[in-house]
Amino acid sequence: MLRRVASATFSLALLLVAACGHQVTPSPNLLTDNDLAGHIQVKFEVNGPLDFVNVTYLIAIDMCGTGVPYPQAYLTGFNSFTYAFLVGGGFGSTALPILFQYYVNPNSSGNLTKVEVNNLNPSTTQFIPNLNGQSNEFEFTFLRSDLNNPLGIPLPCPNSSIVSPTPTAVVTPTPTPTMTPGASPTATPSGATPTPTASPTPSPTPFNPYLTTWTINLMTFAANGGPPLDSQGFGGPTDATFQGMVIDTTQTTTTNSFRGTPQAIPQNPSAYIIYGEIDNFR
Repeated sequence: MLRRVASATFSLALLLVAACGHQVTPSPNLLTDNDLAGHIQVKFEVNGPLDFVNVTYLIAIDMCGTGVPYPQAYLTGFNSFTYAFLVGGGFGSTALPILFQYYVNPNSSGNLTKVEVNNLNPSTTQFIPNLNGQSNEFEFTFLRSDLNNPLGIPLPCPNSSIVSPTPTAVVTPTPTPTMTPGASPTATPSGATPTPTASPTPSPTPFNPYLTTWTINLMTFAANGGPPLDSQGFGGPTDATFQGMVIDTTQTTTTNSFRGTPQAIPQNPSAYIIYGEIDNFR
């Protein structure tokens, strides 16, 4: 069934892109359609050859429902960033991007902080650096469950809250005195009640408030943490209008974004984003 759904989705996408002059190349996946259940595929295309030395390609994801992650927010407080995959420009490699998790730092008045996640599984993660044979499009496939609060953060979302479990009092029965010949039993004072003993506090479970609706934005940055160079919106590196590629992770869907002419065309064609696609496999 998944194979038929994926095939139908691809056929629809092919009709759409034919009208827009964009050619879609089927993915040379090492994973079969059945293996893709629970995965997301990201296609990232630029206007020139991909440059993994001088450009960082970033896939930003909001899973908390706080909005669209924008490039300028990456330079400030990471607003609406829940996760980001980075590849190139000193981050990751053409073998596997680097994943960062963003969460509320309890010691910084509600600001977000980022921490690198090191538990991506190569057997369920795939990076194809030259998807279309023209060196300007890559495809990244990852398992959705890899983004299920891998760091075990108690409050991973700015709008999340958690209630600590209250220890339950357990009544320990008073032992019945045993009669010993020649000895008188010890009397229990009238009105005395057994002393309750608190049970051990259970170990906290990593809190997961994430929504099933994710909002994704693609961006490019100068190498080694440099300034933003482009994003999918009209404003490019300063854009704050793009509505994001929104996906329902409970459905098998294809969501794509054909980039129009931006307000200012990036000088580096390797950083100029022209197409993005998110394929979600339920």
